[in-house]
Amino acid sequence: MLKVMIAGALGGMIALMYLYAPVQGEEVDQQDIVRCVEENAAENLSEQCTYLIKALCKIEKSIRNIQFSLRETADGYELILYDREKREVFSEVYPVEPWVKEVSEGILEIGISTGSPARYTFYFRKEDAKISDTFYNARLFGGRYIAHRPLVGDQWDEPLILTDIFEEGILYQEIYRDFSVTADLMSPIYSIELTDEEHIMLEYCMGEDYTVISEVVEIELGE
Repeated sequence: MLKVMIAGALGGMIALMYLYAPVQGEEVDQQDIVRCVEENAAENLSEQCTYLIKALCKIEKSIRNIQFSLRETADGYELILYDREKREVFSEVYPVEPWVKEVSEGILEIGISTGSPARYTFYFRKEDAKISDTFYNARLFGGRYIAHRPLVGDQWDEPLILTDIFEEGILYQEIYRDFSVTADLMSPIYSIELTDEEHIMLEYCMGEDYTVISEVVEIELGE
């Protein structure tokens, strides 16, 4: 009886693994599962069955949480984002492979590099399938805020803008300093670290002599 249960569980597990193999998302230790089954086939069947059940539950949970797919095509790399009901909410083909990573709980960062230092990123909230604007060479801090300096025309004295990822009015603040002039507007910004709910530690270089400044800045959170 236990052998039948194992065979059925293993068959279902392998079917799920092959069905979802092309989809990249939450990682599933597929090889580890198969290897364990092979190495322990002659061991205690009750323990083996328990292991397989736990493995299947892990795969099922992983499949439920997958909300993107990334596949290589003849034209490049196709990225598709899905809401929690697995409905497609975004699709794009990129000439180079983008990265997709979870940067904070429930929020994916999708980015593409077009050279050094040039990268574009946007964000996807899995809970409600909300998609952010696309940011150029932006820095994520505090898990929920973005710092960037948009280039407007030929002006290189743009402020450092702090905003919440999805620009929902939680934070918007412009910081004006004599940032050093560099090819990339964000290069003078060495680090941005949220020290508490109302302050950041900002390190940057200033002026023509590239003086390094460390400064605590109070951020202005909205209601």
